[in-house]
Amino acid sequence: MSISNISDIINTLPILKEDEYFSQFITNKKGNKFKVNIVQLSVDEQLGKLNKGLQYVEELICDITYENHEELFNQVMWIENLESVIDEILLQIQNLQSSIELLKCKIIDLFVQVQTQVIILNRLHAICDLLRKIMRTQSLTLQVLDKEIMLSSNFMFEIRELMEDKDLKEITFLSKDLIKLSNLCEKNLLG
Repeated sequence: MSISNISDIINTLPILKEDEYFSQFITNKKGNKFKVNIVQLSVDEQLGKLNKGLQYVEELICDITYENHEELFNQVMWIENLESVIDEILLQIQNLQSSIELLKCKIIDLFVQVQTQVIILNRLHAICDLLRKIMRTQSLTLQVLDKEIMLSSNFMFEIRELMEDKDLKEITFLSKDLIKLSNLCEKNLLG
């Protein structure tokens, strides 16, 4: 059973249509023109008629509501169920948003940690490389000075690379070793 719409209600208002005063409020469409009757009544008569019409419309609304109360109740229940589902979905969306924010914060924290560790590893790599060069410089210096042998081309190449390294030149305790290696290279080239 469906609830009557406004056009059905208007069709069930014979009392209002038959009355000259009320008929001016109910328009009948004839072609493209609306017919409106203007009835002249005193203020008391108009108030009385309007009061009577309101009572009739109120009774009509009560009758329609009574006839369709089950469907109206079902629609109200359906709307309440829909509202509860929407509220639950809204709650789930809010929970999802908070979870996303937590995940975002964790990802950012992990990224910052990884980035910091990469920077530290790069520095450690540079330090290890520098330490390796320092050890090799000292090792070559000891080998060459102890034996005072003729330097092979491999030794010469390695010594030149170490002498040209900017980082090694800045280390003060290696400057003596680098000068000794440089002097030996020159002697070897001349000799």
